[in-house]
Amino acid sequence: MNERIAVLLVALVLEMLGGLGLRNETLASRGRIEVHRRCSEQCEARIDLLQTIYHQVTSPANLQREIQRRKLQREAANLHQL
Repeated sequence: MNERIAVLLVALVLEMLGGLGLRNETLASRGRIEVHRRCSEQCEARIDLLQTIYHQVTSPANLQREIQRRKLQREAANLHQL
């Protein structure tokens, strides 16, 4: 009977240690997932910012303004050459 109890206790201890290992792996996995989630959120925010800047720069009004500015620069350069 004592031998049976000892075997059950050893099995219980091994099960607890195995469970702790699995729990630690679960916690570590959650930590890695959290890091990847934060990285993903930062990348998405940066993409949104760059898209906003791109749309502002390439808006028709800004493009027209840039065309006008370059035209004036060419005219000024032509006048300077004369």
